[in-house]
Amino acid sequence: MSDGHPVIFLSAAEASGDAHAADLVVAMRRRFPGARLVGVTGDKMARAGCESVADFTRSAAMMGNVLATLGYWIRAVRSVRKMIREIRPDLFIPVDSPALNWSLAKTARQGGARVMHYICPQIWAWAPWRITKLARLTDHVACILPFEQRYLRDRGIEATYVGHPLFDQIPPRPAEPPNLLDAWADGEWRIVLLPGSRASEIRHHAPALLAAAAALRRRWPKARCFLSARTGECERIVRCFCSPEVIRQTEIVVGRTAELLSDAHFALAGSGTVTLEVAHYGVPMVTFYRTSRLLHAALGVLRRWAVPTPHFALVNILAGQRVVPELIPWHGDSRQLVQAVRESMEDLGGLLETREKLLAMTDSLRLPAGQTAADNAAAVAAEMLA
Repeated sequence: MSDGHPVIFLSAAEASGDAHAADLVVAMRRRFPGARLVGVTGDKMARAGCESVADFTRSAAMMGNVLATLGYWIRAVRSVRKMIREIRPDLFIPVDSPALNWSLAKTARQGGARVMHYICPQIWAWAPWRITKLARLTDHVACILPFEQRYLRDRGIEATYVGHPLFDQIPPRPAEPPNLLDAWADGEWRIVLLPGSRASEIRHHAPALLAAAAALRRRWPKARCFLSARTGECERIVRCFCSPEVIRQTEIVVGRTAELLSDAHFALAGSGTVTLEVAHYGVPMVTFYRTSRLLHAALGVLRRWAVPTPHFALVNILAGQRVVPELIPWHGDSRQLVQAVRESMEDLGGLLETREKLLAMTDSLRLPAGQTAADNAAAVAAEMLA
């Protein structure tokens, strides 16, 4: 405690974590007006009132190959761990990013801090043996997916479902969704391409997505394809790694993902939280994630042990069934994407059914009116500090 007020250290290493943690900072400020909030931040956390000792979010967005910058990361993490020892926080809140945050959590606990993970590492999806490490490095987990609370409690970890922060931030969907029947009948599709926001994802995904878009426009000449770049830096990476000829056939739109999805008939989405965003708007999709053939072979051998879920895509996991096609693992072949997309788009009944299932699944994740994930997480933090 500092002058009777708690010292709370938060850590977010990526842009999505920065956005979620910023809302938590605002909620913590309401509960603890005199608290010192300090940590590893991005711009949004800093603007919300968190004192910044380091910013890894820009590096995470721009550095596609962590091995190439290993020396930088080692020095940066050592510096932050030293600051944690000097600050001696009462509560440490790591937000996602276990590769960074588990090291920091260990240092914080050694200094006497309690640890509340906000956004549980997805140990239920792959490498479940990490549960023992999580148990050593946390006092409580504020979960954002409903099944995680039971999963963790059954394994001896204190956990509380607080809601998914995406649904506190995302704009509401339009009252009338785009007409799938008209698009199917006349071929005037609006298709959104979502390669991801990390540099490595964009490099691996964008060329194949743009090639797939060109093939889909040959099938449906009236179709319009839009590639969604989260930031100007994401757009720059796309233009660096994709040929101008391919890019000219697709519209690149910066910073307007929600707007694109609210008016879309179909999406090609890299696996991850973005699939929940697509599902929120009821947009049928094909989801994918590029992996190496070596990793694919390893998963084939270790599948039941390393990957315990029957599905990879988050929307399919939450729905408990294969709602959308998932190309995971996928090795970058645009022809696979085109085939999966064509099979989906040519099946009008399947498209309508998929839309209804996606809307029902996301509706089930929304909190009651007046609640937010950040407020509920702040309440858990308050109990830990009481």
